[in-house]
Amino acid sequence: MDLSFIKDIHFPNNIKPFFTSLLILFVSFCLIRFVMFLTAKIIQITKFNEQREMTIKSVVDSVFAYFILTLAILNILSEFELIKKSTILTGAGIITLVAGLGAQNLIKDIINGFFILFERQMKVGDYVSINESYFGTVEEIGLRSTAIREWTLRKVYIPNGEIKTLKNYYKEKARVIVEIVVPFEEDHSLAEKILNQICETINEKYDDKLYKVGNANYSEFSLLGVISLDGKLGGAKYIIIGVVNPHFQWFLRNRIYEHVLKIFKENNISIAYPRFFLHDNE
Repeated sequence: MDLSFIKDIHFPNNIKPFFTSLLILFVSFCLIRFVMFLTAKIIQITKFNEQREMTIKSVVDSVFAYFILTLAILNILSEFELIKKSTILTGAGIITLVAGLGAQNLIKDIINGFFILFERQMKVGDYVSINESYFGTVEEIGLRSTAIREWTLRKVYIPNGEIKTLKNYYKEKARVIVEIVVPFEEDHSLAEKILNQICETINEKYDDKLYKVGNANYSEFSLLGVISLDGKLGGAKYIIIGVVNPHFQWFLRNRIYEHVLKIFKENNISIAYPRFFLHDNE
């Protein structure tokens, strides 16, 4: 803080340090209030989750407040000649260096946490995969760590700095892929006709769960036909795909499998499975 103008004011020697200290404190609190006002204004123009915004604001305000008050205290000690002015920057530098060496991982976690929040990579309630090792529903997103609830209901805390890859299964839209293998000996013309009918049924019954751009469907369920001949299962592999609202991807996948089982059984069409044949060499 540059308070050199105070030198031009004449004070009794025993009063000047007190006046200067009060002025330093006043300027410090004004700076802190300005930072709080500035962060509040920045947050007002963002569209993030309110809880996350308040977390960010609290951390930023605290960091600036501690830094400003530390400089203020060093300046006040200097005014009372308890420390030399040359030691103010040195002391601040040492504090910064020690904090930096001791909190490298913490700083890394916080920086990565900022990117996760501002880029909206995930939000509470999303189903995600982190580093291909953790799968679960996001329950908390902090600046230092992210908490997900696994299928086993275990809650896992992952430091943000360790998040290298993130797959969000609930981001905007999801593609459902269903594979059905029909034995070679079955009537494949009939099987293809039935699979097309199943697609029409799913599109009509679950129209509200399909992903749409405006009022138009982005991609209804459709049959792509035979994608391969599976020798191990002894049949032709068909594939059905569709794009849906992300929260319903597994729900609709399961409904399609149920329809396939039901309609295939009604039409006496089998689904391929591994079979073994014994040959008599005699």
